[in-house]
Amino acid sequence: MARIRFTQKLLDELTTTKSRDWFYDEQVPLLALMVTAKGAKSFYAIKTKDGVKRHVRIGPYPEVPIPMARRMASDLILKMITGEPVGEELKQRERAAAFSLEDAYNEYCAYLQRHRKPGTIYQYRMQWERFLKDWSGHRALRSIRRREVVDLHQQIGDYHGHHQANRVIALLRAVFNRAIREHEMDIANPAMAITFYRENKRSRRLTPEELPAFFKSVDEEPNRDVRDFVLLSLFTGARKSNMLGMRWKDISMDLGLWQIPSSESKNSKELDVILSSVAMKILRERMELATGEFVFPGRNGRSNEHMREPKFGWLRICKRAGLKDLHLHDLRRSLASFQIDTGTPLEVIQKTLGHESKVTTEIYARLALEPVRASVERATEEMLRRARG
Repeated sequence: MARIRFTQKLLDELTTTKSRDWFYDEQVPLLALMVTAKGAKSFYAIKTKDGVKRHVRIGPYPEVPIPMARRMASDLILKMITGEPVGEELKQRERAAAFSLEDAYNEYCAYLQRHRKPGTIYQYRMQWERFLKDWSGHRALRSIRRREVVDLHQQIGDYHGHHQANRVIALLRAVFNRAIREHEMDIANPAMAITFYRENKRSRRLTPEELPAFFKSVDEEPNRDVRDFVLLSLFTGARKSNMLGMRWKDISMDLGLWQIPSSESKNSKELDVILSSVAMKILRERMELATGEFVFPGRNGRSNEHMREPKFGWLRICKRAGLKDLHLHDLRRSLASFQIDTGTPLEVIQKTLGHESKVTTEIYARLALEPVRASVERATEEMLRRARG
């Protein structure tokens, strides 16, 4: 270790044949100059603590004069002794202080591209744009407090429903968790320990009494894409995301089978959807007019895009039919319920809907009240008949 008295003349003449060499100042012992074989020179403050030598770069020579380097080295050494952040640790803290919620969300989205399906990412983006971007998108993560998150949860719950409020806070929690983990931030997640609203499982289905008005309203729908989308949703029991992404290449007209790829199914397994004769008739008519890869192409006519959202067409159908609180997903539940009404075993319905667990399918069995009613009526009549002798 070479220790010399730093002077401008001496430092100008310093060279080395090594890839890099270190020279220490006699006046400020913890000030060092690193010299490379190519002639680059930089000042460093060096302090050994707990057996670990720390090098904190001060700046290049001669841009940083020797007197300034000595003052800066003394200040840095004092900070290292007292435990204040310096060098890269200080830069990390400064970056963390300026790291915004929008920065964290963008990083989270980049991560999701490899771990979530496009439909899920689309839902997250809608939640971000609608509820979080203007709320605190440009604020630093460190500045967001738990009380603000609680107020946001309550506000969304009051005006947009409990389910939506819970989903938004779950997204916010995940964004914070990943940012804290990846950037090693010493902050608490303000979205943790938020008491979610209790959500009642939906049991809405199309009842036998509603069917005539429903089908009449669908027939009157002027938008053919919406009309066919709704009917196929009912007759296949497929999820909306799968219906939107339905491709002609995944449909076998000969077998009457639609194979949803594992990359697009909810349980990440290939799903076979049986197409009834009525569903096949709709598809054959659409195939005659098909121009792209999707069964339901996008509005702009691009072959690589599909329909985005049949929301307004669905609302028109429900309004004409006088149907209250009926969601598109309820059509999936309706198919399963009518299967149960007609005596279909749960194992078959499980295969129809692509459920991995029979327990999930049993939820739909609770909706089939007509068979239960008929059974109770028969039992009651039998008891009365026997009572009469």
